[in-house]
Amino acid sequence: MRLTLRTLDVSLGVWVLLWLVAAVVVASSIKQLEDGAAAVVTAGDGLEETSAGLRRAAGGLHETADALEAIDQLPFVPGDPAGAVERTAEDVERFAVRVRVTADDARAAGEDAEKSARTLAIVLGLAIALVPTVPFVVLYLLLRRPIGQELART
Repeated sequence: MRLTLRTLDVSLGVWVLLWLVAAVVVASSIKQLEDGAAAVVTAGDGLEETSAGLRRAAGGLHETADALEAIDQLPFVPGDPAGAVERTAEDVERFAVRVRVTADDARAAGEDAEKSARTLAIVLGLAIALVPTVPFVVLYLLLRRPIGQELART
């Protein structure tokens, strides 16, 4: 088989195309990390809703404790049901605060991960597409004429 300029052109085209395909595959794979990060943000939103529900439950427990204070005065009711319910309400409030903090942390981490994945997909995709191809293409274009003349002589 005789080497021609057309063969070199096609070979270069295939080389560039393969690197572009590799860049797209890598960029899209990394971009999928954004989906995972979005799920973390959604989980943070869910935790925020859970925290709000816990705060409402604590409010209801406080009201129940207030209502039970009247029963505490009755001689046939042993213990301190109002105090027990009040302590439970305070525990639920503390838990709600911890859940809200966790929700904020999850949301912030997810948003950061989304931005990082997006940036990484772009940068790595461009690097894979351009680093191995641009110098080779430029060099080939500079040397194409002399290569063509040399191939024509043989």
